[in-house]
Amino acid sequence: MNSPQFYASSFRASDCIVASTLYADLFQGEVLQAKMGHAEVLFSKNNLVIFSRETVECPVSTGTLIWKISRTLQAEFSSRLLERGFSLEMNAEAYTSFLDPWGNRIWLYFTG
Repeated sequence: MNSPQFYASSFRASDCIVASTLYADLFQGEVLQAKMGHAEVLFSKNNLVIFSRETVECPVSTGTLIWKISRTLQAEFSSRLLERGFSLEMNAEAYTSFLDPWGNRIWLYFTG
């Protein structure tokens, strides 16, 4: 291998157990490990998201994940996000964006 290999995306969380469980539930992921300061969730075959609590040794910032969703499912799923503590940021023609309780952004791009 002559170049780095992509490993994971990163999100900031104050309680990584809560954050990883929330995302695994909403987006059908598998929690691989979860501690207060670090958690890992696997989505599909090789899409890993790492949740980290910011410390001096771990300067993590907020992140953005982009998901595709059918327009017919968008309203119901958006309601689930709002019920779980997300806030609506933008409702555009091609996508909707939300902020989670830790300031991370979710974009739902519409398909079909």
